[in-house]
Amino acid sequence: MKVDTHPADNVLHWFCSKADPLVVEAATFLLRLFAYDSAQVNEWKAKLKLCLGGCSECVQMLNVVKVSSRTTYFGAFQPDILDKFYQSFTNWEILIVKEALGGIGVVLNNTQLDSYTLSRIPGPILYHTLSSLKFLEDASLLFLVRSCPKVQGWNTDVPPAGLLPLMMDESPEVRNWSRGAVSSKVIPTNHFVAPYKESLGISLAALATTANGGSVGNFAYPSLDSGNFTSFPFSKDPVELWMGFTFILRLIPSDVLAQDELGRQCRRVVISHVNDIGQHFSVVLRCLLLLMKRLQNKLWKGEAPDYAQVVFDSIKDNQSFSELISNGAHEEKPWFLSWFGDYLDSVPDSGVFSNILSKIVDFLCEELQHERFQEARPVTMLAASRVILFMLRKHQDEGDARRRTALSSVLDIHGEKLINVAFRREFSDSKWGSARASARELVSVTLARDVCAVSDAIDISCRVLAGREREFCLCQIRRQMWKRVYGSLQSNDADALTAVIKIIAESSHLDHLTKNAYKPVLSKPNMEAAIESVNASLAAMRDGLLDAISRVSNYSNPTQLTSVLADHDFTKNVMVIMLSPIDDLQAAAKTLVGQAYDVDGRLDCIRALLKNQPDGALAGIHSFLEKFISFSPLVAEACSLSKSLVQCFTDIIEVLCSSPDGLLHERSFLQPRNKPSPGLQLPQLWNLMTRAITVIFQRIPVWAGYFEVEDMTVWLRDALIFGRDLLEQRRVIEEAALSVSNEPPLPNGKRRALSRLGKKMIDDLKPVLPELARWLRLSDQELLHQAFALIQSLLDVFRKTGVPPPDTGLAKLNKHIEDARKPRDGRPKTCLNAAQLTKLENAIASFDSDDEVEIIERPAVKTKKTEEPSIKASTKPNGTQNVGTLPTRSDTLKDVAHGKTGIPEVQVRVPPRGPPVPVRPPRPPSPETSSDESETEAGGLASLGKKFQKSPKVAKPTHRRQVKMLDVTNQGQSAMLDRLSRRDDARKAALRMKPDISGLHRAILAWDYDHEGPEPPYQGSKPHLFHVGDKFIDHRQYLKTFEPLLLLEAWAQIVQSKEEREESYECKITSRHFIDDFVDMEASISEMVQKDWRLTEMDVILLRHPSNKKCILAKAVSYRRTHFGSQVTLRCYIPNGSSDPGLQIHSVWQLRKVFSLSTLHREYAALMALPYYDLFSTIMNPVIKPIPRMNQDEVKRAMNTYKINEPQAKAILGSLSADGFALIQGPPGTGKTSTICGLVEGFIAKRRGPATSIQIGRSSTNADKAPVQKVLICAPSNAAIDEVANRLKDGFRGPQVRNTSLKVVRIGTEKAMGLSVKDIALDYLVDQKINDSPGTKNTSKESGNEINVLRAEIESVKNAKQVKVEELATVHDNTARTMALEEEIKKLNSRRLTLTQQIDRLRDKQKSDSRTLDAIRRRFRAEILQEADVICSTLSGAGHETIEQLEFEMVIIDEAAQAIELSSLIPLKFPCARCILVGDPQQLPPTVLSQDACKYLYNQSLFVRLQKHRPDAVHLLSIQYRMHPDISRLPSRIFYQGRLQDGPGMAEKTRQVWHDNPLLGTYRFFNVSKGQESESNGRSLKNVLESQVAVALFSRLRTEYKGIDFDFRVGVVSMYRGQVLELQRAFEQRFGADIKGKVQFHTVDGFQGQEKDIIILSCVRAGPGLQSVGFLSDVRRMNVSITRAKSSLFILGNAATLERSDSNWRQIIQDARTRNVLTDVGPSYFTTPGATKPSQHPTPKPAKQKASAENKPSAPPPLPNLLTPQQLAGSSVSTPLGLQPVSVNANASPMDEDKPPLSNPPIDESKKRPRPDLSNDPPNEAPKPKPPPVKKFKKDKGSIFIPKKKPQGGPSKPS
Repeated sequence: MKVDTHPADNVLHWFCSKADPLVVEAATFLLRLFAYDSAQVNEWKAKLKLCLGGCSECVQMLNVVKVSSRTTYFGAFQPDILDKFYQSFTNWEILIVKEALGGIGVVLNNTQLDSYTLSRIPGPILYHTLSSLKFLEDASLLFLVRSCPKVQGWNTDVPPAGLLPLMMDESPEVRNWSRGAVSSKVIPTNHFVAPYKESLGISLAALATTANGGSVGNFAYPSLDSGNFTSFPFSKDPVELWMGFTFILRLIPSDVLAQDELGRQCRRVVISHVNDIGQHFSVVLRCLLLLMKRLQNKLWKGEAPDYAQVVFDSIKDNQSFSELISNGAHEEKPWFLSWFGDYLDSVPDSGVFSNILSKIVDFLCEELQHERFQEARPVTMLAASRVILFMLRKHQDEGDARRRTALSSVLDIHGEKLINVAFRREFSDSKWGSARASARELVSVTLARDVCAVSDAIDISCRVLAGREREFCLCQIRRQMWKRVYGSLQSNDADALTAVIKIIAESSHLDHLTKNAYKPVLSKPNMEAAIESVNASLAAMRDGLLDAISRVSNYSNPTQLTSVLADHDFTKNVMVIMLSPIDDLQAAAKTLVGQAYDVDGRLDCIRALLKNQPDGALAGIHSFLEKFISFSPLVAEACSLSKSLVQCFTDIIEVLCSSPDGLLHERSFLQPRNKPSPGLQLPQLWNLMTRAITVIFQRIPVWAGYFEVEDMTVWLRDALIFGRDLLEQRRVIEEAALSVSNEPPLPNGKRRALSRLGKKMIDDLKPVLPELARWLRLSDQELLHQAFALIQSLLDVFRKTGVPPPDTGLAKLNKHIEDARKPRDGRPKTCLNAAQLTKLENAIASFDSDDEVEIIERPAVKTKKTEEPSIKASTKPNGTQNVGTLPTRSDTLKDVAHGKTGIPEVQVRVPPRGPPVPVRPPRPPSPETSSDESETEAGGLASLGKKFQKSPKVAKPTHRRQVKMLDVTNQGQSAMLDRLSRRDDARKAALRMKPDISGLHRAILAWDYDHEGPEPPYQGSKPHLFHVGDKFIDHRQYLKTFEPLLLLEAWAQIVQSKEEREESYECKITSRHFIDDFVDMEASISEMVQKDWRLTEMDVILLRHPSNKKCILAKAVSYRRTHFGSQVTLRCYIPNGSSDPGLQIHSVWQLRKVFSLSTLHREYAALMALPYYDLFSTIMNPVIKPIPRMNQDEVKRAMNTYKINEPQAKAILGSLSADGFALIQGPPGTGKTSTICGLVEGFIAKRRGPATSIQIGRSSTNADKAPVQKVLICAPSNAAIDEVANRLKDGFRGPQVRNTSLKVVRIGTEKAMGLSVKDIALDYLVDQKINDSPGTKNTSKESGNEINVLRAEIESVKNAKQVKVEELATVHDNTARTMALEEEIKKLNSRRLTLTQQIDRLRDKQKSDSRTLDAIRRRFRAEILQEADVICSTLSGAGHETIEQLEFEMVIIDEAAQAIELSSLIPLKFPCARCILVGDPQQLPPTVLSQDACKYLYNQSLFVRLQKHRPDAVHLLSIQYRMHPDISRLPSRIFYQGRLQDGPGMAEKTRQVWHDNPLLGTYRFFNVSKGQESESNGRSLKNVLESQVAVALFSRLRTEYKGIDFDFRVGVVSMYRGQVLELQRAFEQRFGADIKGKVQFHTVDGFQGQEKDIIILSCVRAGPGLQSVGFLSDVRRMNVSITRAKSSLFILGNAATLERSDSNWRQIIQDARTRNVLTDVGPSYFTTPGATKPSQHPTPKPAKQKASAENKPSAPPPLPNLLTPQQLAGSSVSTPLGLQPVSVNANASPMDEDKPPLSNPPIDESKKRPRPDLSNDPPNEAPKPKPPPVKKFKKDKGSIFIPKKKPQGGPSKPS
C-alpha cells in the first residue's frame, strides 16, 4: 500500500495520531521486515527513517507498538528471540540518529557544541535520541543531550524516557533543562512503557545513596545492572536527587504507582526515607505528600494494617520534622502541616484511622504546644483545627460510625483547648488570628452538627410516628463543648458572639418533645429514652446561653453592641432568636438589644431592631416564618412555636401598624436615605404571615389532641384574634408598600380601586378560609365565637375588594350550614346559633352566582294557568293588600344629600295574594356538641368541648350554571326551594339587622359645619318635604317622606351643638387611606385630655384647621388611649367635585365633638330595614283590629289573678290576643306600669317552657336547653324604662309580689340608669357572675399596676448602673475596686434582665387575662340574655348589637306616644308577632329639635298614626289612682271628655292636713295679676313675681305645718326653663342651697312620668296685650303639668292673659271661678298672719260622704270612644283633645324649654322623717276593683343613696 506525506506538514506519518489506523497497523506488522535484507527492505527502512526523523510522536508511538506487537504480530516468537530482534532494531535506530545528526553538521566527538548547532537539531531527532536509555549508553549521545540542545517540535506532555534520570543530573543546567522540557501532566498509562520503567528504575537506585536514618521496614533498592549506567552523572546532593525525583513522581501514572511492582518499589523508596535526617527530609516529605494525593488509600496497598501508623510515628518523631516546624513557623500557610488530612484520608482501616487521628491531634494540640515551639504554636493549632474540620466535613454524611466516634472522642479530649483558642482572651493576639478563626469555624461546625443531629432526630421521630421508620436512636451531642463555649464567650469578641448567635438561631425554633404526641409508638424499644435524649440535648444546647449573653452585655458598652448589630446577618439571627418559643433564648436576644438601644421588653426590643436595622430585622422575621412554614407541618406538634409566633407577631403588627407610632406611618422608615426601603419587603412579609396562620389553622386539629383543653384554648383564641388583627392592618401594610413601590398611581377618579399589590395580598388570604372553615365545628363557645368573627372578617374583605373567595372554602362553609340545618339524631351539628348561621349564610350568598331556576311542570298534569313562576317566601294570610316592593338598597338619602328630588323608577311585580312576609330563620335545636360518624376517638380540637368534627370532603363547585328543576318528584324541587328560601331569609335577616347606613354618613359628613340656618347645607336644590301621611303606598314613599325629615333633625342637633362648649384638642394626622368613597385617617392627640373625655364610633367630630379656618366633619371610628397620648381613627367624606380641605399626613387640626349619632343611626337603620320587618305591612297601611268581646268570667279571673281593675284586665286580655299592633292609652295615674306588668304576667303564664334535648347516656346541660321565650320592653327615656324594670325585677305582677321572680335584664349604659335598676343591669349581672365564679377575677388592673412598678424599678436600676459605670471610668490602679464595681454592674444588669422578663410575662398575662375575661363576659352575657324572661331597654338601646341574636315573642313599648315613629321602629327589627304600644297621646309629644320637621309631623308618634285609623281599637285605662278628685276633675273634663274616673277612696287616700286651710286646699289657681314676664338669658322667659309668690307659698306651708316633713314631696314646675332657674334661685336665696335636694325643680317636659304630693305650677306668661302664650297653649304639656300632683295643685298665673290667649286656659280659669278656687294673690298674701279664706270666689268644701259617693267606681258606665285629633280639630266645640299646632314665641325656643334643669345634688334620703300614715283604705265595697299596688316613692335623680326604710303610708296607686 502506498502512504503519502501528510498535507499539513509534508511529513510521512506511520505511527502517530495523524496516521490512518490502518497505516498504523500495517506499519507495526511490517516491523518484521527489519529481520530481512533486500532492496525493498532498504526502501522500507529509508521511509521509516524519514518517518522517525520528521515526527517525534511517531518516535514515541514506535516504542509503544514495540511492546504491543510482542503479543500480537510477534506473539509466535520466543521472548529471547524478540529481545535480540529489538536490540538489533535499537542499534539501527542509534545509527540513523547519528546519521541524521551528522547530516546537519553535528560532530559527535565529545566536544562542546556551539549554541547555533544545538539550536539546529530537529525536534524529532532529539526526541529520538532521548527516547530510551539505550541511546544514552552511547557516550557521544549522552554528551550531546547534556549540552542542553534546544527543545523544539515535540509534545512536552509525553516527554522522552531519557529525560527522567537527567532531572537528577549532577549539573544544575542539565537538571533545569530537563525539568523545563516537560509539562506538569502525567504520562498516560498506555504510553508509560519499558523505556520509562528503565529510567525510573535507575532513578530509584540512585536514591539509595541518600539513606541516613534507617529504613522503615525491610526494603531492597533496585540495582543498576546496566554496565554503562553505573557511571551516569547523578547528583551527589540528596536534596537535588529528591527534588529531581519529585518531578519524576509527578509524571508517573497513578495506575503504575498503585499496581505495578515498580510503583510499589517507588512508594517504598519514598516511605523508607521518612526517617532520614537532613535537609532533604522536607523533599522526601513532599514526595510522600505527592504520593498521598495521587494514590490516597492505595498508598498502603500490599502493606500491613498498622504500616501507616508506623510511618506517621516515624515522621512525627523525626528530628528534621521538628526542626522544619520550628523553622517554618513564620510561614502563612506551612505546607508541612497541611498533609494530616490527606494522610488520614489515605488510611483504609477505621481502627488505624482512630489511632492516627488521635496521635495527630495530640501531637498538634499537646506536643507542639510546648514552649520550645513558641512561635509554631499558632500554626500547629491552626493545623489541628483544620484537620479536624476537614474530617468532620468529609464524614458528616458518609463513612462508618467508628470514624465519627473517633472524631467525637478527639473533640471531647481536645475541645477545651480548641475552645480556648477560639474564644479566650489570651489567644486574641494577631499571631493567633488564623488559628483563632479556624478554631471558631471548627467549633461552629461542630455545634452546627449538633443542631443538625437534634433536628434529624426530631425528623426521625416523626417518621417513626408515621410508620416510615422503625427505630429512633438516641441523640448524642457534645454537651461539654456547649458549656465551654458559653463559658469562654468574651465581651469584646464580636466575631465569637456572631458565631454563637448564628448557631443558636438555627435551632431556636426547636422545643422539647411531648410524650403525649408519641403515645402510639412509646412502646417501641428505646423510644421513650430517645425522646428524653432529644429533650436533654436541647436543654444542654441552651443551658448557659443567657448567662453568657448577659456577661457579654454587662461588659460591653452600647456602642460596641450597636456596631455588632449593624451587621445584617447578626441582626437577622438576633431577630430569629427573639421570636423563639424558648424563654431563655428570647431573654438572651432581648438582653443584647436592650443593652444596645436602652430598651426593655419584647415589644420595645422588636421596635428598636426594626427601627434601627430594618433590613436585618425583616430578614430575621422572614427567616423565622419560612422555617415555621416548612417545619410545623412535618412534626408531631408545634404548639409552643405557634404560640410564640402569635404572641410575637402580635407585637410586630403593633410595632409596624399601630397609630400613630407604628413604623409604617413614619416616612423616614419607609424611605431611608442611601438604603433600600423596608417597604419593598412588606408584600413578602404579608405573604409569609398569611401562610403561617394558614399552617396553624390547618395543623391545630392534629396538635390539639396532645394537650389539655385549658392549655390550648387560650393561645388558640389568641391565634384567631391575631388573624383578625392582621386583617385589620391590611390596608396599613398595603398603603406603606404602595408608597415605595413602582406601581403607578391611579387616576383621581379611580383612587379607591384595588391595586395590583392589594389584589395579591387578598389572594394570599385565600388559603386561610378553607382551613378556618373546619373551626366552625368547635364546641368551645369562645373559640367558636372568635373563629366565626374571623371568618366574617375574611368574607367581608373578599366582598369589599371584589375578590372571590376560594371555591373550596365556600363549599366547606355551605356544607357546614347544610349540616347545621339538618340535625342528626336530634342533635345539632354545630354550636352556632341561628343568628350566626343566618349571618354566615348571607355572607356566603353574596358570592354565589345567580342560578336561573325554571320550574317545569309535568305535561301530563293539567292545572289551571298560574302566575309567572317565582320563588316566594312563606306568607301570613292577614288579608292585607300588597304594599309594594321591598328594595334591598336605597340611594335616596344620597340623592337628598345632594339635593336630588327624583326617585328612580322601580318596576314591581305584585303577587296575587298578600304581601310577602319575611320568613323567620328556623331556630336550631339546642346547641350541643356534635361529631361526624367517622370519628371514633377523641382527638384534636375535640377536647376543646366535645369533638372537633371532621370537615367533609366536598367537590369543587362548578362555574355559573343554569338549573332546570323538573317537577318529576317533589323532593329535588323542595330541596332547591328550601336552599333558595334559606338564602333569601338570610339575606333579609341581614338587611333587617344590619342595613347599609353609609348613606347617612355621606349626607352628614358632606355638610359644611359653618353653614347658618335651620336647614342643612344642601349641595343641590332643596329636596321636597312631605307631611307624614296616615298611610303609605310602599317603602319608597315612606323613605321619601321620612329621610329628609330625619336629616333636618340631624342638622338641628348640629345647630344646637354649636351653642354648647365642648373641649377642643389638637390632633395630628399620621396616616390616611381610602375605604370605598370615604377617607379614613389615623390621628394622634398628644396633649392630655380630660379623664372622662372619650370618643365612640357614634360621635361626629369637627376638624378645624388652626390657620385657614377650613373645617370638615368626620365620624369617629375608634379611640384608644396609650402611653403616647390618645389615638383616634376618623372617617371623612369628600364628595366628588369637592376640594380636599388639606387632610394631609402630618397636618395639624383642632378636634372637638359635635354630637352623637347613636339614636339617628338606629332610627335610620330602622328606616332602611323596614321592608324586612314582620309588621311592615301594618306599618305601611295600618290595620288595627277592633277590641274583641271578652268573656266577663275571663275578665274577672284576670282581675283577681293580677289584682287589677276592669279596664286594665280588658286591656291585657285584648292585647295578648291581638295580632300585630295593640294600643293601650293610659292617662296619668291609671296604672300603665301595672298593666305592663300584667301583660308580662299573662305572657309568662301562657308561654311554652323551653325544650330540653335529652341524650341517652348523659345528663342534660345548659347547652341542651332552648332559649326561653322572651318579652322586649322599651321606652323612649331611661327614666321610663327604669320604672317598668324596677317594678318587674322583684316579681311585681300587679300589686303583689310573687314568690318566683322574673328574670329581668336591663340593657344600656349604667351611667344612664337609675339606682333602682342597676342591680339588674346586664353589665352588673355579668360582674356578679364573674365575682361568684372562682378563678375569674379581673387581674388586668393589677397587672398594669405591677408593670408600672417594674418599669419604675428598671429606671432605678438603669440609673444606678450609670452611676457605677461613671465611677468605673474614673478608677485607675485599683484592681479591687474595679472588680467590685464590675460585679455590681453585673448584678444590676442581671436585675434589669429579670425585671424585663417579668414585664413581658405580665404583659402577656395581662393581655391573655383581658381576653379571657372578655370571653367569660361574653359567655356570661349570652347565658344571662338567653335565660332572661324580660329584656328592658330604651328604644335606641334596642338597636344595640348585644341583643341582636335574641328572638322575642312580644314587644311592649311604654310611653309610645312620646317617641317619634322612627324610634318606635327600632325594636320591631326583631321578628315578633305582636307589638303593644302603651302611652297617652294627650301627654307630652316626642321631643324633636327641628321645628321645620315638626311642621311636617315628624314629631308624631307611631301610636298616634295607628290610633287615627281606628280610635275605637285603643284600650283606655280609665281609672286613676294618683290625684285627689278635686284635681282629677279638671283633666278628666278638659282632656279626656269626662272618661277619666277616680279610683275608690281617692279623696281619703290623698287627703292632707293642709286641705282644711282656706289659703291652700286641694286645688287653687292663684292669679298673680301684677306679674310680668321678662327674658331670661335671651332664649327663655321668667316671671319674678310668680317666683316670689311660689317662695311665699312654700314658706307658708313649712311654717304653718312644721310637724310635716315636706322634703321630696313638693315639685315646682314651669314650662319655661328660664323660670325654673329663677324659681330655683329664689328658693335657694330664701331657704338655702340645700333646698335643691328637697324640692324638685323641673320643666314640664322633665317632669313627665313623675308625681309629687304638692305641685306648684308657674305659668310665667303675663303682660298687657299679650295674645299668644307659646308653650302654654300646648294641650299635652298642659295636661302633664296639672296631672303631676297627688294631693294639692297650686297654679300661679295671670288669669287675664291666659283667658284671652288660649281657649283651653280659658276653660281652666272658668272652672276655677266656678269652683271658687281662683284667688288674686301677691307675695304678701301668704305672709299675712291669720289669713282667712278669700272673700271672692269662696271654695265650697264638699262633704266627705258626697266625695266618696262621687268617686265610687262600682259600676263604671261604658266609656265613649275617644276622638282623633282631626275629629276634635274639626268639631264646632273647641275641646282640649285637639292636637293643636305648636306656636313658637320669638323669645322662647322650644329647644331650650325641653332641656332639663341643673341636676340636683345627692341627698341622703335615710335622714328623712317618716310621714304619717294617711292612706286609710275604705272598707271593701264590692264590686269595686282593687287598685294596683302603691307606687314607690320616687327620689330625686341627683340622689345616689338608697333610703334605709321605705316611706310609711302615702296614697296607693298604680303608675
